[in-house]
Amino acid sequence: MSTITETTAPTTASELVRRARRVMPGGLLGSYAMPSSVETVISHGQGARIFDVDGKSYIDYILGSGPMIVGHCHPKVVEALDRQVRRGTQYYTLSDTAIELAERLVNAIPCAEHVKLTSSGAEATFYAMRVARAATGRDKILKFKGAYHGHHDYAMTGSGMSTAGTPAAVDQTLVTATYNDIEGTLAIIADNAADLAAVIVEPVQRNTPPRPGFLEALREATSRHGIVLIFDEMVTGFRVHLEGGQGLYGVTPDLATYGKAIGGGLALAAVAGRESLMDHLNPRRNDKSGYVYMSGTLNGNPLAAAAGIATLDVLQEPGAFEQLVTVSRRLRDGLGQTLTEAGVPAHILGEGAMAAVLFAEGDPFDPATAAASDPALRSRLDAEMIERGILVNLPAKFYLSTAHNEQDVDNTIAAFGESLAAATK
Repeated sequence: MSTITETTAPTTASELVRRARRVMPGGLLGSYAMPSSVETVISHGQGARIFDVDGKSYIDYILGSGPMIVGHCHPKVVEALDRQVRRGTQYYTLSDTAIELAERLVNAIPCAEHVKLTSSGAEATFYAMRVARAATGRDKILKFKGAYHGHHDYAMTGSGMSTAGTPAAVDQTLVTATYNDIEGTLAIIADNAADLAAVIVEPVQRNTPPRPGFLEALREATSRHGIVLIFDEMVTGFRVHLEGGQGLYGVTPDLATYGKAIGGGLALAAVAGRESLMDHLNPRRNDKSGYVYMSGTLNGNPLAAAAGIATLDVLQEPGAFEQLVTVSRRLRDGLGQTLTEAGVPAHILGEGAMAAVLFAEGDPFDPATAAASDPALRSRLDAEMIERGILVNLPAKFYLSTAHNEQDVDNTIAAFGESLAAATK
């Protein structure tokens, strides 16, 4: 263990970045890194804005990678957390708060008859796959190239993201198809039906929307072959529709995984689904041979559950979600108009409270179009936008919150135009 001492308390972002790099790999929390020319350290957030330690304000479209769907420090969420922290922060057994959140999720999610709470999206998708294997007695999972279902081995393999340390044997339990390729996917399902436990899919894969009929075809094929259909609703849950992708597209899976928005910025996720499948997670079930172990010290943590309930309260207020969608549409329209006027070929995608810019021509329903989006231009634009006080991760998407208003969006569109001009000159 090395000894690290600081003779002077750091007061600037650059000093804090230096400290982070001394004690954290790459000086990063995960895989996301701001462009080095504008790298900063966040001090606090309020509403649609965050502030760095140097005092600079940014309109925030990263929103903690999506969880802050009602903005930073929403009064109802802060009040709920303050009330809960005075009651207790961790019990490892049932709490009234966790039960209420579970009830709210069952009432809101079309496929949910039961839910099981956990702490991260990766855990949720991992357990959903495990339940599917237990229920069907089959080993293989079909997933789609380029999809992201978390950081565990079964999720990372075939995701298009490079990672060392994954056992080669994991490949033998996975089958990959191309998102939105209805004919090809149905053929793969038919060829592997006897071995497939589940098909897992993001209703909107990263930023690519489903081609009309694609999700319906998955539902029909999986039902016909006795395969579990899993929707990964980490991003789409409570963001594209109050019933998630299931409500927006009218397709109900057997299991679904949720995170981000349901925790109000705290670590919380869930597996939801039909009671007959979810019973495999029941330690009291009579058939112990089908029992799927799922546990975690912080599962259903009362603080996270309280924040989640408060967040759902805000989203479900009359007109709140509709206003969020209206503001998001204003952003998409403004970005599209700016690109058209600049003569830059691109697609503007997005549903509900999110938007994405693909700097590529081609079919927006083809995931290859998203994969071809110009990375160098996106990187330059990221830096230009952050420099102008707009925090966005263009390779991912713009996340919007109920705290964003029309003036925020108009300022963002103006900054995007300036940034585009600077990045393409």
